[in-house]
Amino acid sequence: ASSKGGRERQFNEHGHDYNQVGGPVNPDVCSLPESEIHDLIRTRMECKFERDFVQADDIEATLSGAGVEVHDGFKEWRADGDAWSRSNRNDNFRSRQATRGPKEYTQRGVGLGLSEEQIETVTDLVRERSEAKADYDYPRADSIFDRLRSEFNVNVDDRAGEWAVLSEEYIMSESTAFVPEKSVQAEIGKKLGERVLARKRRDFDLADAIREELLTDYVVEVDDQTKEWTIVSPPDGASWSDDDDDEDVNVVSKEEWEEDDDDDEDNLDGDFDAVFEDDDGIETLPEEDGGADSPPNDQNLDEAQLTSMTVPQLKEKLREAGKPVSGRKSELIERLLS
Repeated sequence: ASSKGGRERQFNEHGHDYNQVGGPVNPDVCSLPESEIHDLIRTRMECKFERDFVQADDIEATLSGAGVEVHDGFKEWRADGDAWSRSNRNDNFRSRQATRGPKEYTQRGVGLGLSEEQIETVTDLVRERSEAKADYDYPRADSIFDRLRSEFNVNVDDRAGEWAVLSEEYIMSESTAFVPEKSVQAEIGKKLGERVLARKRRDFDLADAIREELLTDYVVEVDDQTKEWTIVSPPDGASWSDDDDDEDVNVVSKEEWEEDDDDDEDNLDGDFDAVFEDDDGIETLPEEDGGADSPPNDQNLDEAQLTSMTVPQLKEKLREAGKPVSGRKSELIERLLS
């Protein structure tokens, strides 16, 4: 047995949970022995568990080319040369589902950016979509889903029974090491929304890249099971980088924490010793006379000025100069000075 998505899956003696239907394996249409069919189905299932969908698709193509048809929705396979009787299968399925009715959905998050009237409209549309799915009117359900996405920037999670604005599908965990400013939370939410869309398009390379960017630039870890994000605990002495002029990032990034001890002492100790609690209980840095420093605009920056900037600011300077943006902070500074 195995548990995926909170559900227990019971495997048969062949190590998978697909049942053979129809007649026996027909050697006139199937070139594989039954034992090899079971091995391929089991290996394909394991590939899907590991998110190796390319290999899973290759195995499916091998099975299909050998005369074996696999139906993931029914958890069935057949190699008798006949096709599934979809009308009969669907009629049986519908009779089992008839008493269930439309699925109930709840709102996740506060509906950031939506008015009360828009939230009410979205709630009605989600309910209408659920009714369409219960009536097997999938074209109508898909049309409503597209409207929710394009008009309200809302995503529907059918498995969890929830709907949310894309930037709120993942919420901040109560166990987060720090509570960032609203502007930073908005940027993190925006990135997480982009990752949700990438995953729905099955673009897992992009989704993984966004996840790595969140960890690198914002020190954020993502829990896909609970759909929560948290800022991980920094090493001793690290804290917020209080920069009111930079709305994109106001945390010390992971690269900065990994700098040499000498760099840490030069760039962090003086400021972090002055950390104090504000009225909201959030750790911040006191502003110097004249307000928080904004990143220098001079194109001829010296090493001291570059060292005082955050990693995202350095990367922005590199993008403006048309240079690579990967690497540790010391490497970014060296690249800008060259």
